[in-house]
Amino acid sequence: MTIIAPKATTSRDHRIDFWRGVALVMIFFNHVPGTLWENFTSRNFGFSDAAELFVFLAGFAAAFAYGRPFLAGNRLIASVKAFRRAGVLYLVQMMLTMLAVGLFSWAAMVYGDGGFFQRINLESLLLKPLDTMFGFAVLGHQLGYVNILPMYSALLIMVPALLWLASKSLNLMLGASIALWMAAWTFRLDLPNYPNPGGWFFNPIAWQLIFAVGLYCGLRKASGRPSVPYRPWLFWSALAFLIGSFIVTEYGLWSYITAQQSWLPGFVAAFDKTYATAPRLLHVLALAYVFANAAPTSVFASISKSNPLARLGRHSLPVFALGTMLSLICQVILWERDASFVLDTLLLGACLSLQFALAWWLEWWGDYQKRVSTPKKAVELVRSDEPLPGPGATAGFPPAKSATGAPVAVNAGERPPLAAARTLKQRL
Repeated sequence: MTIIAPKATTSRDHRIDFWRGVALVMIFFNHVPGTLWENFTSRNFGFSDAAELFVFLAGFAAAFAYGRPFLAGNRLIASVKAFRRAGVLYLVQMMLTMLAVGLFSWAAMVYGDGGFFQRINLESLLLKPLDTMFGFAVLGHQLGYVNILPMYSALLIMVPALLWLASKSLNLMLGASIALWMAAWTFRLDLPNYPNPGGWFFNPIAWQLIFAVGLYCGLRKASGRPSVPYRPWLFWSALAFLIGSFIVTEYGLWSYITAQQSWLPGFVAAFDKTYATAPRLLHVLALAYVFANAAPTSVFASISKSNPLARLGRHSLPVFALGTMLSLICQVILWERDASFVLDTLLLGACLSLQFALAWWLEWWGDYQKRVSTPKKAVELVRSDEPLPGPGATAGFPPAKSATGAPVAVNAGERPPLAAARTLKQRL
């Protein structure tokens, strides 16, 4: 299964943006622990949560953003674009980290409670400040609730290698990704968490498989084929798996099941988020397959561009960054408070409104920029050291006239003040 040059698509699949918007909302709710609305996110109904869905969709989108030009022959340009995006994510991560440090330091002083430092893994900043600052810079030390972007940045750095394998064979790319995922679990491969022991909570060496599966599906879609062909038996099997995972999660049966099946390998029996073990991986894939093959009459089968959640997903990075900071502010406001339907609803509703407003403004601004950038008739500019073509005339302007309407004589090489100002304004 080889892809040489994916076909250009003429329309954007707004379903991808819609589900990315759904993931952003659930991530925001999950990042404000202790609220009632946290109980309605996907992690309460199955093995995976919004993070797995977001990474899968990121891989799917990468097929169009980087895969299409890469496989069409523009490998260097596509690789540079992926690295540039990784650099943007790094800068956003640094901004969020510093804002989080400032917010929780302020909260600790105001509340007089050092527990704020324990909430988001800030203790080492007090105990080993220099080591921790270095850890921030190299992404080794990551704060709680501010640790998704480093993994995503690392995945983007892997994109050229994945696309090079895909240029040989999609199956080869997927097979290599599975092998790396299994090696990560078997040999406990992870990036170091400096200055503390251990590794990254979102281990990119393992999570790359979720990204690669999304990339695989996206490349098939970009080449004009179905992401995964519809098979009735596969659809109903995926649906049955989702129902079974809901029952297991709802009644806490996972430990009982694995105790009865002690012969299963660790990456199948474990429920580990860091290494993206099989139960979490299969759940997000089953979820994507079922909703991707929704009935034509379903509301999920056709999503318009104006859908608010689709608009949210189209601007995922700024919305995610704003949502992260708002979630940390909510944690400070709700510190040691019991869950309250009224307070939780008002606070989270206000924060969600700000995120939707940001997405709407970015959409409006993008449309405005397109309108004002429409090519207009070029105006020839004259260098300031060129002589004027004639008495009282300037290039591009009629001869200057006096109040009585008579032409004003101007020596060669000079301009009337008004004409000179106009020329300067054009240059600016």
